[in-house]
Amino acid sequence: MKNRILSILTIVALLLTLVPFSAFADQSVTLNTISAKTPGSEVTIAGTTSLTEVSIKVIRPNNTVLYVDVADVSNGLFTKTFKLASDAATGTYTVVAGQGNVVATTTFTVQTGQTGGGGEQPSNNANLSNLTISSGKLDPAFNSNTTRYKTIVSSTTASVTVTPTTAESHATVKVNGSTVNSGSASQAIILSEGRNDINILVTAQDGTTTKTYTITVIKLPEPTTVASGQTVSVSDTTTPIAVTVPAGVTEAKIKVTTQSTAQGKEATMPLVVVQAQTTLGTVAVEIPDGTTVTGPAGWDGTIKLPTVQANNSVSVSNGNVSAVVEVGLPDVELKFSHAVRLLIPGQAGKSAAFARGNGTPTVITRVLSADSQSVADSEIPAYGDAKINVGSDLVIWTKHFTKFIAYTPISSSGGGGGGGSVSSNETTVSAKDGGKVTAAGVTIVIPANALASDIKVKVEKVTSTSGLPLPAKSKLISDVVEITKDKSGDFKRPVTITLTFDKSKVDADKYDVGIYWFNEETKTWVKLDNATVDLAAGKVSGEVDHFTKFAVLATEKATEKPAETSTSTLRDITGHWAENTIKQMVERGIAKGYPDGTFKPNNNITRAEFAVMLVRAFNLAPQNGKVFADTADHWAKNDIATAAAYGIVNGFDANTFGPNNLITREQMAAMIVKAAKLTVVNDDTTFADSASISSWAKSSVATAVKNGIMKGYPDNTVKPKGNATRAEAVTVIFNALKL
Repeated sequence: MKNRILSILTIVALLLTLVPFSAFADQSVTLNTISAKTPGSEVTIAGTTSLTEVSIKVIRPNNTVLYVDVADVSNGLFTKTFKLASDAATGTYTVVAGQGNVVATTTFTVQTGQTGGGGEQPSNNANLSNLTISSGKLDPAFNSNTTRYKTIVSSTTASVTVTPTTAESHATVKVNGSTVNSGSASQAIILSEGRNDINILVTAQDGTTTKTYTITVIKLPEPTTVASGQTVSVSDTTTPIAVTVPAGVTEAKIKVTTQSTAQGKEATMPLVVVQAQTTLGTVAVEIPDGTTVTGPAGWDGTIKLPTVQANNSVSVSNGNVSAVVEVGLPDVELKFSHAVRLLIPGQAGKSAAFARGNGTPTVITRVLSADSQSVADSEIPAYGDAKINVGSDLVIWTKHFTKFIAYTPISSSGGGGGGGSVSSNETTVSAKDGGKVTAAGVTIVIPANALASDIKVKVEKVTSTSGLPLPAKSKLISDVVEITKDKSGDFKRPVTITLTFDKSKVDADKYDVGIYWFNEETKTWVKLDNATVDLAAGKVSGEVDHFTKFAVLATEKATEKPAETSTSTLRDITGHWAENTIKQMVERGIAKGYPDGTFKPNNNITRAEFAVMLVRAFNLAPQNGKVFADTADHWAKNDIATAAAYGIVNGFDANTFGPNNLITREQMAAMIVKAAKLTVVNDDTTFADSASISSWAKSSVATAVKNGIMKGYPDNTVKPKGNATRAEAVTVIFNALKL
């Protein structure tokens, strides 16, 4: 008991030292009573305060820290909810809340399922088991742990009802303040044009535990019907618009207000829904609200509405074209921060591709797990595409506008794959002795016994790269080559490849050079971790365990750190799957937004940016750690040195950290496991692509997954060598801080 009192007093003392006593002279904090809990149940910590935010810490019966968080204060009230583990220890838990010398404490008990008198403990389950709406479709699909949803309804929908079903029979429900029986429809909710929020408040049997689900219903306005050559101006970035394109109408456009950026032009879109009557049927386009559209400096803000073109206007190798739909502008590349939905009627089951101008079509191979905005945003990489069959229609979700194609493949005696025209060389390599292959500016050294049998190695120079989008601020400084072999399986021993590059295209002071391999699944370039660059000779070498497309890219070095903004101005995270996490991490100063009011959650994050977040998140004191040759003049030099001193980060070699390299998911796992000081496990993961996890990262990925810090994707992959997004990075850190 004495130890427990000392522990609590120590925590209170620590809170007292954060802010001078005078700062809290007229402030207070109180805590509500917390009812008895059972293992696996939710605990809500709530109270009143005059502070602007409240630090919360929960102590287990054995005096160890269970939970730490910071609660926002609204109208003098604060609340935080967390879930006890299913094997949580029984006993008395202590809650400490406040700041400085303004501190309140309370306790609650965790018991088994029965009270001391033998009766059942009142349930604190405030979850819904189902939630439906009478019009539209919830996005994302309902999950009891997801509390925010969105749906779009037509201008003719005057009202909707919602039907909530509680997970626990004694819980009660209110919809917009009116009581509704579980499993029954609410009264009609009248809709206004634009945004309508419907709040579903669930109160558990214990009378204190609550949970609020919110459905945002976007009611479209009356559609604007356009004529040939007409341009509809879009000046309001928040009011949704609907456009109907009658049959036979051509060259209809919308025009948005653009702003100049360092990369070109940029515009923010409201919700845009287009229905175009065509010879195929109704072609539909849906651009989600808050989407940022980027284009070149010469873009005037116009976006061409969808038109059907002749099937013979494009040519697909070994395929019969059945539909061609052009949207955007034929000679202007427009990119979107959120996925845009394009429905091509009657084309379900067809293959899909896209092409720009007269370029070679690029096959769209990615298939979405569900036809929803949230799934498309999370599963499609920047400027990528995916497809899914919906009834008799083909739906393409895309993050860029161009010409889209539906076609039926036809059999061919020829070989080859996607990625454009190629020229090739082929060499036989002995399994026993290994060998060296030199072709098309590439040298490949295969060690003895790297494979079980002899192989034929083919080196093909890719002459059309339109379907191989480059990372941001990168440029191609070598040929793209595709290396293949006639036997399946990865190599048992590392294979060294060396590519030559054009030295005249590189300013070493401004660019980092590396070998990249093309991930056909994510349609992104991934940098080799272990590359060696010889700038003088114009060569770069690295080790691989598989063959694919390779190239040398030069990536612009970052010269300054991102500026800051507040969560109140972040305009591109509403409805994002990580919205709440991003807000909390920005408010706590761990992550930062950009001066233009965006967070860019789907953009990738660099190794330097992630290291800086870790230093902030774990409050690491500055240290005089390792300064690498490529971090000496970097804006994140001090934080990288601090992270290195704590053993959280390592360089690729003694002189290279690669601060501007996009961080891979397996690198992120290694760093977060070290930062959180987790006990490393050596369990095998069960993802479909577990075999592609680098040997040095296997235990880190397993540890991160076991502790709930990282998760896989809906297709049961973990994409270890894929580049992490900013949203994924802040989520990983947030999950680690909860341990």
